[in-house]
Amino acid sequence: MNDNNGQNDSGFVNTFVFIAGFLLGAGTAIMMTPESGTELRSRIRRGARTAQDEFSEMASQTKEAMQSWSDEAKETMKHAATRVNSAVDSTKQAVKSTPHDSVDD
Repeated sequence: MNDNNGQNDSGFVNTFVFIAGFLLGAGTAIMMTPESGTELRSRIRRGARTAQDEFSEMASQTKEAMQSWSDEAKETMKHAATRVNSAVDSTKQAVKSTPHDSVDD
């Protein structure tokens, strides 16, 4: 029996409950502020723009990092292929240059 699965499920539930509680509390705090609807909507709009800008920046950085990793992986694969081809060529040369002994019975 796998006890880790139960622990993982419990951790997921606790995390979900925490996030849901945080969002509910944040929503309640926003709605309970002594601001007019116009001011509240303006503040929410600014917050949404800020979040969008931050997410766009994170996406851009992630894309750049992934491209860099991809380029490094391609270079590593090319280097490995070159080494394998060199080893195969060396092996072929060694096999060709080895004298063949034939045994006549």
